[in-house]
Amino acid sequence: MPNRNYHIPNFKLLIKWLREQFDKKAKDSSFAKDMKKWDWSAMIVCFLTAFIFWVFHSLNEDHTSTIEIPVNVKIQDDNVVALQEPPDHVSVNATGNGWTLLSKSLGVGNSKLNINLEEPVEVKYLAGKILLKELSQVLKGLKVNYIVEDTLAFNYDTLTNRKVAVEIDTSSFVFQNGYRRVGPIKVYPDSVIFRGPSTELKRFPDHLILRSEDTEPIAENLNEYIPVRVPVENENTLVFSPNDEVKVSFDVYYFISSTEKTKLFRVNFPGGKNSDDTFLLEPEDVYISYVIREDLINSVDTIPVIIDYKDIDWTDSTVTPKVFIDNDYYENIILSPNKLKVLKNKN
Repeated sequence: MPNRNYHIPNFKLLIKWLREQFDKKAKDSSFAKDMKKWDWSAMIVCFLTAFIFWVFHSLNEDHTSTIEIPVNVKIQDDNVVALQEPPDHVSVNATGNGWTLLSKSLGVGNSKLNINLEEPVEVKYLAGKILLKELSQVLKGLKVNYIVEDTLAFNYDTLTNRKVAVEIDTSSFVFQNGYRRVGPIKVYPDSVIFRGPSTELKRFPDHLILRSEDTEPIAENLNEYIPVRVPVENENTLVFSPNDEVKVSFDVYYFISSTEKTKLFRVNFPGGKNSDDTFLLEPEDVYISYVIREDLINSVDTIPVIIDYKDIDWTDSTVTPKVFIDNDYYENIILSPNKLKVLKNKN
């Protein structure tokens, strides 16, 4: 039987030519009238019969054609993931009986190429000619001439875990006026596990910074669950975390500002208790301003302010008052004035 190479005709040009011929005939009114008298049913039956006869006759002969064969890539290791989809088919140029070519191209029977990758992470390419032997088994009854694809590309990576510490962006919390966080921020769990391709996890930061998504101003102790986001820009990342969220908590208190007149305590002045008569301070009154938690305002004493004789700068006869406190209740302590004039009484 002859070995024929069939080429698909240019149907666009064929249809254009038929339309031009029909338009020429349609201009003749007698031709249009004759067309109405034609037995179209018989013509269609004849055409279909001739077409089917031609197809069956053609399929009984040998042909050369390019067909697509499905590919099934098999990986034995569960800890391997494809960074890009492996090829799902190969294009094969083959010669053989028309019926066999048709059945293989339609996937009738076991017309699938199985590729076993024993070391998928190491294998990046397979030459097409390496698959000729396997394809000959898949396409029994056909002569495999060549594979259209020179190479098949693969991109696999090992699945690993990475533990990343969690940090909370404190600037993401919004407080009502006067309310503040007191004490450390408690995070549970304080680290999360990410699982994904090792090459992608290597690019991860050492710390995962999470932000509060609650825009409601805080006015009480906080207990909030913050979603865990994969720290990558690629939305199609293969990295995931079994931790959907972390719990964040801390104490919140209301703070108030206070200003009061303070008592001055003299230290190391000559004359001891009589130094008040020997050395005068101007101005005599010093005011202290501070911020304190509202619940502590009634449990603290007056803040002592010390005037140390050793601290006097005699070049301008001034001294800077000092505040001594043994707790951390107070914040933003300000003395007014912050310097005093020291005058020696001449009387």
